[in-house]
Amino acid sequence: MPAYGKVALVSTQFHPSDVAFARGWSKRAPGIDGWRVVVDQEEGTERVSVIPPGGVEPVFIITRPSVRALIERRVRGPEGERLEPVGDYVNLRIAVQALCPITEDDLQEINEELEIAFPRKRR
Repeated sequence: MPAYGKVALVSTQFHPSDVAFARGWSKRAPGIDGWRVVVDQEEGTERVSVIPPGGVEPVFIITRPSVRALIERRVRGPEGERLEPVGDYVNLRIAVQALCPITEDDLQEINEELEIAFPRKRR
């Protein structure tokens, strides 16, 4: 009998707690007019768009084409608009902080909010 390898199922959707983290980050990240987060859909979010301070439309697009979060930057050129990779990160939480870090106190506040919104199951 052939041996079957383990199959890792990868979803293109971000976990709701990661999306909630990104929203908490956007409220705390510094900058005039702040960093704004727009999601493609409330449930089953697959695309997080980020509008930097002073912007009116998304510049950064974060997706999850594999197990990691990919940040791409929207660039306009003579050939039209395209997305250029910025980097890939372990998850959405690390990705948004790569765009603009926040303080340890702000991180703690977000984590406390997430503990209430997404309580851990007892083991």
